[in-house]
Amino acid sequence: MSIRFAKDTWSYEQFVKSIAPVRLSLSLFSSRREVWLRPHKRFWLFWWKVLTGEARLTSTLIIKRKTNKWYAVFVFEIKPRQETPQAIVSFDVNENTIAVAKVDLPSTVDKVADWNRQYLTPELYTIRTDFGRLARRYEAIRNTIIERLKPHFALPNGKYIDITNSREYKKFVRRLREDNRKLGRVRQIANELTKVPTLIITEELGKAPQQSMINEIKRSETRHRVSQIPFKTIEKLIEDKALERGSRMFKVSSHRNSKVRPEHFMMMRKTDDWHILQCPLGHYVNRDYASILNMLWKATPEGWIKGVWWNMRKKMD
Repeated sequence: MSIRFAKDTWSYEQFVKSIAPVRLSLSLFSSRREVWLRPHKRFWLFWWKVLTGEARLTSTLIIKRKTNKWYAVFVFEIKPRQETPQAIVSFDVNENTIAVAKVDLPSTVDKVADWNRQYLTPELYTIRTDFGRLARRYEAIRNTIIERLKPHFALPNGKYIDITNSREYKKFVRRLREDNRKLGRVRQIANELTKVPTLIITEELGKAPQQSMINEIKRSETRHRVSQIPFKTIEKLIEDKALERGSRMFKVSSHRNSKVRPEHFMMMRKTDDWHILQCPLGHYVNRDYASILNMLWKATPEGWIKGVWWNMRKKMD
């Protein structure tokens, strides 16, 4: 598929000032057709990438119909950018937050050269996602819909038909914006972690990370909230955005990331607070921050050996 703008097509500056459609000439099915479309502003962004050689328009054109409107979806292939890394970031996804450890490379190298520091201290912070709260809210909404529809699906013996498979229930649930809100927050996370060319480090999630987490949870409410966290979607979008902006993602083993003290590789024990663990030396450590620091360690050969093969730890110290 190829696109050619008609000679009287408006420019980008004229387009953003008006809502009028643009006349495009599309090569479809061995013939060229002229159609009127209203391109989204991101279309112009990727079309500029095509003109500058950073992307390529594929031969796929997807036509969709939604709420009595027709949409033409153009597919672009973006070439991975080659950039010099400006930071190293590791992140860990939790129920309502994402823990992030960031090392700014230019400032760190400058400090090491000036002050001859032996250790570098990453910047630790969290990004609020509220995936768990979002799941709890929409679960309450769905339960309210079920209670409202129960009188219409009652049986003579006092029981009820499965309401979740009914047409009325699906009609109400289809209007909920849970997926859109969740996707918007995932995109915000991807943009936050890839603002500059970065080496992104995360742990291997496996095929079903939610299932491995809920196996140790007994409360059904908590199990449902954890199962709604989009682990794989976050990983996929961050990886795609990283290639687009010149970043790279690396995955390390998830073995004991949140159970080991990152400074001296000692196992920590539980406390009354699930997020806080205590090491044998008496220090209290946030398990989320310990996890992302151990990911940074595992990106180096020495840290990988110390963190995985414990019998070699004392020999290397």
